[in-house]
Amino acid sequence: MSAVVARVLAATPSPSPSDVELTAPGGGSPGFIGFVVTFLLAVAAIGLFLSLTKQLRIVDRRAKQLGLDDDGDQGGTAAGAEGGPDGTTDPSDGPRGPGTAGGGR
Repeated sequence: MSAVVARVLAATPSPSPSDVELTAPGGGSPGFIGFVVTFLLAVAAIGLFLSLTKQLRIVDRRAKQLGLDDDGDQGGTAAGAEGGPDGTTDPSDGPRGPGTAGGGR
């Protein structure tokens, strides 16, 4: 039994601390190339956001010019709530056809 204990105590630990190999410093970092790619991606995203905002403003302005906006007008038509010259609305001026509210059947 003492021979088994002597062998266990005599065995060197594996891996030995002197055999440890270190990797090159900065091996886990993307470096300068990664920074440039990330920066360009952020600039492209900001540019796309500004372009989309500009296009949405143009569409909103055109809709207001044509009277197609739906901001605030809940009870009347898109062109105006007063309707005709005497201030009344004519039901025959509304939209017609299938799929429109109150018409088509």
